[in-house]
Amino acid sequence: MIRWFLFCLGVVGASLTMTAGSVATEPAEVKIAAEKSLTLLQECGPKFFAQSGCIACHQQSVTSLAVAEARQRGLPVDEKTAREQVHVTTLFIQNYREKFLERSDQPLSSAPSVGYVTLGLSAEKYPPDEITDALVVEMAGRQQTDGSWTAFSHRPPLEYSRVASTALAVRAMQLYGPPGLKSEFHERSERALIWLTAAQPTSNHDQAFRLLGLTWAGAAPSAIDTQTELLLKSQRTDGGWSQHAAMESDAFATGLSLYALHDGGRLAPTHQAYQRGIDYLLKTQLPDGSWHVKSRSFPFQEYFESGFPHGPDQWISATGTGFATVALLRTLPAPTK
Repeated sequence: MIRWFLFCLGVVGASLTMTAGSVATEPAEVKIAAEKSLTLLQECGPKFFAQSGCIACHQQSVTSLAVAEARQRGLPVDEKTAREQVHVTTLFIQNYREKFLERSDQPLSSAPSVGYVTLGLSAEKYPPDEITDALVVEMAGRQQTDGSWTAFSHRPPLEYSRVASTALAVRAMQLYGPPGLKSEFHERSERALIWLTAAQPTSNHDQAFRLLGLTWAGAAPSAIDTQTELLLKSQRTDGGWSQHAAMESDAFATGLSLYALHDGGRLAPTHQAYQRGIDYLLKTQLPDGSWHVKSRSFPFQEYFESGFPHGPDQWISATGTGFATVALLRTLPAPTK
Protein backbone atom coordinates (compact mmCIF):
# COMPACT_ATOMS: atom_id res chain seq x y z
CA MET A 1 0.00 0.00 0.00
CA ILE A 2 1.39 3.34 -1.05
CA ARG A 3 0.68 6.39 1.09
CA TRP A 4 1.94 9.88 1.48
CA PHE A 5 1.27 12.52 4.10
CA LEU A 6 -0.55 15.72 3.30
CA PHE A 7 -0.50 18.97 5.21
CA CYS A 8 -3.56 20.84 4.10
CA LEU A 9 -6.77 22.42 5.32
CA GLY A 10 -10.25 21.08 4.54
CA VAL A 11 -13.52 22.68 5.54
CA VAL A 12 -17.03 21.29 5.90
CA GLY A 13 -19.70 23.85 6.74
CA ALA A 14 -18.19 26.43 9.04
CA SER A 15 -16.61 24.23 11.68
CA LEU A 16 -14.99 21.04 10.34
CA THR A 17 -11.31 21.22 9.46
CA MET A 18 -8.74 18.74 8.24
CA THR A 19 -5.74 18.28 10.47
CA ALA A 20 -2.14 17.72 9.39
CA GLY A 21 -0.99 14.21 8.62
CA SER A 22 -4.04 12.81 6.84
CA VAL A 23 -3.45 9.59 4.92
CA ALA A 24 -4.19 9.67 1.20
CA THR A 25 -4.75 6.38 -0.59
CA GLU A 26 -3.21 5.56 -3.93
CA PRO A 27 -5.91 5.76 -6.66
CA ALA A 28 -4.66 2.60 -8.36
CA GLU A 29 -5.17 0.62 -5.14
CA VAL A 30 -8.67 2.00 -4.67
CA LYS A 31 -9.56 1.21 -8.28
CA ILE A 32 -8.47 -2.42 -7.96
CA ALA A 33 -10.45 -2.85 -4.75
CA ALA A 34 -13.59 -1.24 -6.21
CA GLU A 35 -13.45 -3.25 -9.42
CA LYS A 36 -13.33 -6.51 -7.44
CA SER A 37 -16.30 -5.62 -5.27
CA LEU A 38 -18.31 -4.24 -8.20
CA THR A 39 -17.90 -7.47 -10.14
CA LEU A 40 -19.11 -9.50 -7.17
CA LEU A 41 -22.08 -7.21 -6.48
CA GLN A 42 -23.26 -7.23 -10.09
CA GLU A 43 -22.94 -11.01 -10.32
CA CYS A 44 -24.98 -11.67 -7.20
CA GLY A 45 -27.85 -9.19 -7.58
CA PRO A 46 -29.58 -11.14 -10.41
CA LYS A 47 -28.96 -14.42 -8.56
CA PHE A 48 -30.76 -13.07 -5.49
CA PHE A 49 -33.76 -11.99 -7.56
CA ALA A 50 -33.86 -15.35 -9.37
CA GLN A 51 -33.94 -17.18 -6.04
CA SER A 52 -36.36 -14.91 -4.19
CA GLY A 53 -38.40 -13.01 -6.78
CA CYS A 54 -37.77 -9.93 -4.63
CA ILE A 55 -36.02 -6.65 -5.32
CA ALA A 56 -33.86 -6.00 -2.31
CA CYS A 57 -32.22 -2.89 -0.95
CA HIS A 58 -29.32 -5.04 0.23
CA GLN A 59 -28.71 -6.57 -3.20
CA GLN A 60 -30.09 -4.39 -6.01
CA SER A 61 -30.55 -0.85 -4.71
CA VAL A 62 -27.20 -0.30 -2.98
CA THR A 63 -25.48 -2.01 -5.92
CA SER A 64 -27.10 0.59 -8.21
CA LEU A 65 -25.51 3.34 -6.10
CA ALA A 66 -22.11 1.71 -6.55
CA VAL A 67 -22.58 1.11 -10.27
CA ALA A 68 -23.56 4.74 -10.85
CA GLU A 69 -20.49 5.97 -8.96
CA ALA A 70 -18.25 3.66 -10.97
CA ARG A 71 -19.75 4.77 -14.26
CA GLN A 72 -19.15 8.44 -13.39
CA ARG A 73 -15.49 7.68 -12.78
CA GLY A 74 -14.92 5.72 -15.95
CA LEU A 75 -14.63 2.29 -14.34
CA PRO A 76 -15.99 -0.67 -16.31
CA VAL A 77 -19.44 -1.90 -15.29
CA ASP A 78 -21.71 -4.58 -16.68
CA GLU A 79 -24.22 -2.31 -18.39
CA LYS A 80 -26.45 -5.18 -19.48
CA THR A 81 -26.85 -6.34 -15.90
CA ALA A 82 -27.39 -2.76 -14.73
CA ARG A 83 -30.22 -2.29 -17.25
CA GLU A 84 -31.77 -5.61 -16.29
CA GLN A 85 -31.69 -4.65 -12.61
CA VAL A 86 -33.61 -1.46 -13.33
CA HIS A 87 -36.03 -3.41 -15.51
CA VAL A 88 -36.86 -6.05 -12.88
CA THR A 89 -37.19 -3.34 -10.23
CA THR A 90 -39.73 -1.38 -12.24
CA LEU A 91 -41.60 -4.55 -13.23
CA PHE A 92 -41.84 -5.51 -9.56
CA ILE A 93 -43.27 -2.09 -8.69
CA GLN A 94 -45.65 -2.26 -11.66
CA ASN A 95 -47.05 -5.58 -10.41
CA TYR A 96 -48.08 -3.89 -7.15
CA ARG A 97 -49.30 -0.58 -8.56
CA GLU A 98 -52.98 -1.41 -7.98
CA LYS A 99 -52.18 -2.46 -4.42
CA PHE A 100 -50.47 0.91 -3.84
CA LEU A 101 -53.54 2.72 -5.09
CA GLU A 102 -55.77 0.58 -2.86
CA ARG A 103 -53.51 1.40 0.12
CA SER A 104 -53.17 -2.30 0.99
CA ASP A 105 -50.10 -3.92 2.54
CA GLN A 106 -47.61 -5.43 0.12
CA PRO A 107 -43.84 -6.12 -0.04
CA LEU A 108 -42.98 -2.43 -0.49
CA SER A 109 -45.06 -1.09 2.37
CA SER A 110 -42.18 0.21 4.45
CA ALA A 111 -40.45 3.58 4.09
CA PRO A 112 -36.96 2.00 4.12
CA SER A 113 -37.86 -0.27 1.20
CA VAL A 114 -39.30 2.59 -0.82
CA GLY A 115 -36.40 4.85 0.14
CA TYR A 116 -33.72 2.44 -0.98
CA VAL A 117 -35.58 1.54 -4.18
CA THR A 118 -35.92 5.20 -5.17
CA LEU A 119 -32.27 5.91 -4.31
CA GLY A 120 -31.25 3.11 -6.65
CA LEU A 121 -33.60 4.14 -9.44
CA SER A 122 -32.50 7.76 -9.19
CA ALA A 123 -28.83 6.75 -9.34
CA GLU A 124 -29.62 4.97 -12.60
CA LYS A 125 -31.52 8.07 -13.80
CA TYR A 126 -34.89 6.33 -14.09
CA PRO A 127 -37.51 9.04 -14.78
CA PRO A 128 -40.64 9.50 -12.64
CA ASP A 129 -43.71 7.80 -14.05
CA GLU A 130 -47.08 6.40 -13.00
CA ILE A 131 -45.55 3.50 -11.10
CA THR A 132 -43.16 5.65 -9.05
CA ASP A 133 -46.08 8.04 -8.42
CA ALA A 134 -48.14 5.21 -6.91
CA LEU A 135 -45.18 3.85 -4.93
CA VAL A 136 -44.30 7.17 -3.28
CA VAL A 137 -47.86 8.38 -2.69
CA GLU A 138 -48.71 5.15 -0.85
CA MET A 139 -45.57 5.46 1.28
CA ALA A 140 -46.22 9.14 2.05
CA GLY A 141 -49.63 8.26 3.43
CA ARG A 142 -47.99 6.10 6.10
CA GLN A 143 -46.47 9.11 7.85
CA GLN A 144 -47.27 9.15 11.57
CA THR A 145 -48.94 12.08 13.29
CA ASP A 146 -45.62 13.02 14.94
CA GLY A 147 -44.00 13.46 11.51
CA SER A 148 -42.01 10.22 11.43
CA TRP A 149 -42.28 6.96 9.50
CA THR A 150 -42.04 3.58 11.20
CA ALA A 151 -40.09 0.50 10.11
CA PHE A 152 -40.18 -3.23 10.65
CA SER A 153 -38.84 -3.98 14.13
CA HIS A 154 -37.32 -7.34 13.21
CA ARG A 155 -34.70 -6.43 10.57
CA PRO A 156 -31.86 -4.46 12.12
CA PRO A 157 -30.17 -2.45 10.85
CA LEU A 158 -31.74 -1.90 7.40
CA GLU A 159 -35.44 -1.83 8.35
CA TYR A 160 -35.25 -1.16 12.06
CA SER A 161 -34.64 2.54 12.60
CA ARG A 162 -37.40 5.13 12.72
CA VAL A 163 -34.75 7.80 12.07
CA ALA A 164 -33.61 6.06 8.89
CA SER A 165 -37.21 5.42 7.81
CA THR A 166 -38.06 9.09 8.15
CA ALA A 167 -34.94 10.28 6.34
CA LEU A 168 -35.47 7.82 3.47
CA ALA A 169 -39.14 8.78 3.17
CA VAL A 170 -38.18 12.45 2.80
CA ARG A 171 -35.68 11.58 0.08
CA ALA A 172 -38.15 9.36 -1.78
CA MET A 173 -40.68 12.21 -1.89
CA GLN A 174 -38.01 14.59 -3.18
CA LEU A 175 -36.81 12.22 -5.89
CA TYR A 176 -40.15 10.86 -7.12
CA GLY A 177 -42.97 12.90 -5.62
CA PRO A 178 -45.64 13.78 -8.22
CA PRO A 179 -45.51 17.51 -9.10
CA GLY A 180 -49.20 17.92 -8.32
CA LEU A 181 -48.54 16.97 -4.70
CA LYS A 182 -45.53 19.23 -4.24
CA SER A 183 -47.13 21.40 -1.54
CA GLU A 184 -48.41 18.37 0.40
CA PHE A 185 -45.03 16.66 0.26
CA HIS A 186 -43.31 19.86 1.33
CA GLU A 187 -45.54 20.00 4.40
CA ARG A 188 -44.80 16.34 5.13
CA SER A 189 -41.06 17.02 4.87
CA GLU A 190 -41.35 19.97 7.25
CA ARG A 191 -43.07 17.79 9.84
CA ALA A 192 -40.40 15.15 9.33
CA LEU A 193 -37.69 17.76 9.88
CA ILE A 194 -39.24 18.78 13.19
CA TRP A 195 -39.23 15.14 14.27
CA LEU A 196 -35.65 14.51 13.06
CA THR A 197 -34.41 17.63 14.83
CA ALA A 198 -35.73 16.33 18.14
CA ALA A 199 -34.74 12.70 17.56
CA GLN A 200 -32.08 11.15 19.80
CA PRO A 201 -29.94 8.64 17.82
CA THR A 202 -29.14 5.39 19.62
CA SER A 203 -26.93 3.70 17.01
CA ASN A 204 -24.54 4.47 14.18
CA HIS A 205 -27.37 3.82 11.73
CA ASP A 206 -29.43 6.50 13.47
CA GLN A 207 -26.50 8.93 13.50
CA ALA A 208 -25.79 8.50 9.79
CA PHE A 209 -29.40 8.76 8.67
CA ARG A 210 -30.15 11.67 10.99
CA LEU A 211 -27.38 13.56 9.20
CA LEU A 212 -28.77 12.59 5.80
CA GLY A 213 -32.33 13.36 6.86
CA LEU A 214 -31.47 16.80 8.24
CA THR A 215 -29.71 17.66 5.00
CA TRP A 216 -32.41 16.27 2.72
CA ALA A 217 -35.16 18.03 4.71
CA GLY A 218 -33.36 21.40 4.61
CA ALA A 219 -32.24 21.83 8.22
CA ALA A 220 -30.21 24.85 9.30
CA PRO A 221 -26.46 24.56 8.51
CA SER A 222 -25.65 24.71 12.23
CA ALA A 223 -27.79 21.62 12.91
CA ILE A 224 -26.15 19.75 10.03
CA ASP A 225 -22.67 20.73 11.27
CA THR A 226 -23.49 19.56 14.79
CA GLN A 227 -24.71 16.18 13.56
CA THR A 228 -21.66 15.87 11.30
CA GLU A 229 -19.39 16.43 14.28
CA LEU A 230 -21.25 13.78 16.29
CA LEU A 231 -20.80 11.21 13.54
CA LEU A 232 -17.13 12.11 13.13
CA LYS A 233 -16.52 11.72 16.86
CA SER A 234 -17.76 8.13 16.76
CA GLN A 235 -15.01 7.07 14.34
CA ARG A 236 -12.84 4.36 15.91
CA THR A 237 -9.07 4.41 16.29
CA ASP A 238 -8.85 1.78 13.52
CA GLY A 239 -10.47 4.29 11.13
CA GLY A 240 -13.80 2.47 10.94
CA TRP A 241 -17.22 2.88 12.53
CA SER A 242 -19.23 0.30 14.46
CA GLN A 243 -22.98 -0.29 14.42
CA HIS A 244 -23.11 -0.04 18.23
CA ALA A 245 -20.62 0.96 20.90
CA ALA A 246 -20.22 -2.64 22.06
CA MET A 247 -19.48 -3.91 18.55
CA GLU A 248 -16.31 -3.83 16.49
CA SER A 249 -15.93 -1.69 13.36
CA ASP A 250 -17.38 -3.16 10.18
CA ALA A 251 -17.79 -2.26 6.52
CA PHE A 252 -21.52 -1.57 6.77
CA ALA A 253 -21.21 1.06 9.50
CA THR A 254 -18.05 2.49 7.93
CA GLY A 255 -19.39 2.64 4.38
CA LEU A 256 -22.71 4.13 5.50
CA SER A 257 -20.96 6.70 7.71
CA LEU A 258 -18.74 7.84 4.84
CA TYR A 259 -21.78 7.98 2.54
CA ALA A 260 -23.63 10.14 5.08
CA LEU A 261 -20.65 12.38 5.81
CA HIS A 262 -20.16 13.01 2.09
CA ASP A 263 -23.81 13.49 1.06
CA GLY A 264 -25.13 14.92 4.32
CA GLY A 265 -22.12 16.61 5.90
CA ARG A 266 -20.47 17.65 2.62
CA LEU A 267 -17.25 16.06 3.84
CA ALA A 268 -14.64 15.98 1.08
CA PRO A 269 -13.03 12.59 0.30
CA THR A 270 -9.67 14.26 1.01
CA HIS A 271 -10.65 14.94 4.62
CA GLN A 272 -8.54 13.10 7.17
CA ALA A 273 -11.49 11.23 8.68
CA TYR A 274 -12.69 10.09 5.26
CA GLN A 275 -9.21 8.92 4.31
CA ARG A 276 -8.87 6.99 7.57
CA GLY A 277 -12.17 5.28 6.80
CA ILE A 278 -10.93 4.36 3.33
CA ASP A 279 -7.72 2.99 4.81
CA TYR A 280 -9.81 0.79 7.15
CA LEU A 281 -11.88 -0.51 4.23
CA LEU A 282 -8.83 -1.34 2.13
CA LYS A 283 -7.26 -3.22 5.03
CA THR A 284 -10.36 -5.28 5.74
CA GLN A 285 -11.54 -6.16 2.21
CA LEU A 286 -11.33 -9.90 1.53
CA PRO A 287 -9.61 -11.41 -1.54
CA ASP A 288 -12.99 -12.16 -3.21
CA GLY A 289 -13.84 -8.43 -3.15
CA SER A 290 -16.35 -8.61 -0.28
CA TRP A 291 -16.45 -7.44 3.30
CA HIS A 292 -17.91 -9.70 5.98
CA VAL A 293 -20.57 -8.05 8.17
CA LYS A 294 -22.25 -10.05 10.92
CA SER A 295 -26.04 -10.20 10.62
CA ARG A 296 -28.21 -8.90 13.47
CA SER A 297 -31.54 -9.55 11.76
CA PHE A 298 -33.98 -11.92 13.40
CA PRO A 299 -34.18 -15.13 11.31
CA PHE A 300 -37.75 -14.85 10.08
CA GLN A 301 -36.90 -15.49 6.40
CA GLU A 302 -36.06 -18.92 5.03
CA TYR A 303 -32.34 -19.08 4.31
CA PHE A 304 -31.09 -19.52 0.75
CA GLU A 305 -27.85 -18.89 -1.09
CA SER A 306 -27.74 -15.76 -3.24
CA GLY A 307 -24.22 -16.26 -4.57
CA PHE A 308 -22.72 -13.69 -2.21
CA PRO A 309 -20.16 -14.98 0.30
CA HIS A 310 -20.58 -15.36 4.08
CA GLY A 311 -23.54 -17.73 4.38
CA PRO A 312 -26.20 -16.47 6.83
CA ASP A 313 -24.45 -13.08 6.87
CA GLN A 314 -24.48 -12.66 3.09
CA TRP A 315 -27.27 -10.10 2.72
CA ILE A 316 -25.99 -7.50 5.17
CA SER A 317 -22.47 -8.24 3.92
CA ALA A 318 -23.67 -7.35 0.40
CA THR A 319 -25.06 -4.06 1.70
CA GLY A 320 -21.84 -3.29 3.55
CA THR A 321 -19.86 -4.14 0.44
CA GLY A 322 -22.06 -1.83 -1.61
CA PHE A 323 -21.68 1.16 0.70
CA ALA A 324 -17.95 0.47 1.08
CA THR A 325 -17.59 0.46 -2.70
CA VAL A 326 -19.40 3.78 -3.02
CA ALA A 327 -17.09 5.29 -0.40
CA LEU A 328 -13.99 4.00 -2.20
CA LEU A 329 -15.12 5.24 -5.60
CA ARG A 330 -15.72 8.77 -4.33
CA THR A 331 -11.99 9.17 -3.74
CA LEU A 332 -11.32 8.70 -7.46
CA PRO A 333 -11.41 11.64 -9.90
CA ALA A 334 -13.92 11.73 -12.72
CA PRO A 335 -12.28 11.19 -16.13
CA THR A 336 -11.46 14.28 -18.13
CA LYS A 337 -13.43 14.73 -21.32
